[in-house]
Amino acid sequence: MDLKHFYTALGRVVYAVAKADGAIQQEEVASVFHFVITQIIAIEKDNFDGRHALEAFYTEKEFNRLRDENVPMNEAFDQFIRFYDLNKDVCDTNMKNTCLHIIGKVALAYNGIEPSELAIIENVRKKFSEV
Repeated sequence: MDLKHFYTALGRVVYAVAKADGAIQQEEVASVFHFVITQIIAIEKDNFDGRHALEAFYTEKEFNRLRDENVPMNEAFDQFIRFYDLNKDVCDTNMKNTCLHIIGKVALAYNGIEPSELAIIENVRKKFSEV
């Protein structure tokens, strides 16, 4: 799988979580940027010798595109689910953990995890546990 597609899909689910409570807060935007810089690039360097580190920025790029276009939360989430359904055989544990980590961080970034954000996180966890 082209990791650019994974990171783009990751941007979609992160956007869905941030938008779940009705509005995207600046703390959530900052959390996405911070995660991309500190976590994804570190993961890329550890696992792929840094060759794909710049592709990690597709998470932030997609998040910002969706925010600029004010895409409905459900639409972004559905796009993530379609991506996962088409690629679940190549989405490894590391990718799943990365996804769960970033959506948890974004949900916590402003006012703790809201019930609407938790519902999305739980849906992702459930999807990842399907056989």
